[in-house]
Amino acid sequence: MSIAISFTDRAADKVRALLDRAGTACASGLRICVDTSGNCAGHRYRLTVVPAPADGDVVTRVGDFEVFVPADATDQFDGMRIDYTESLMSSGFTFYNPNTRSSCLCGPSFVPPVQPDGVETSLLQKANVAIQYIRPHLQLVGRDASVVGVADGVVSVRLTGAGLEHEAEMIALVRTVEQQLREAVPDISRVVPAAVSR
Repeated sequence: MSIAISFTDRAADKVRALLDRAGTACASGLRICVDTSGNCAGHRYRLTVVPAPADGDVVTRVGDFEVFVPADATDQFDGMRIDYTESLMSSGFTFYNPNTRSSCLCGPSFVPPVQPDGVETSLLQKANVAIQYIRPHLQLVGRDASVVGVADGVVSVRLTGAGLEHEAEMIALVRTVEQQLREAVPDISRVVPAAVSR
């Protein structure tokens, strides 16, 4: 059994730093699992540095380190992309998971899929999940974006914020949102503005 999990360069660097800090005697990899004991969106990702995989874990190699995932969670995590963000307010790992129904802006909390049997999540759902991780960065500069709809791989977004009455500013914001959405959801072909307001 295999599972596809990817890390941005920032996230991979953070994992390596955590493994180095733990030392080779205490850490051989990163274990990703789900805590179902509550949290704001129902479930929460848990990342721990461990000396070895637990019985039944699926082991996958990501660059120069190993990731361990419980066998019963592979459908939930397959295709997930992990980033690491830092801001004045908080820092931590963030998760782009196409298999969730929705995610919380807190980062690691999420609502699991209605059907955990590998049924493909719609592109609209994937775009809605991915944009939640883009919005906090836009809000830091007084702007925001939300998904209005998806048709034939083209995502329509509503843009708000100062300066967007200038076409160049609006085009630059659309390109930024498009780049980040396509990075998180490769099935997206293009992003277009559905509406722009101040």
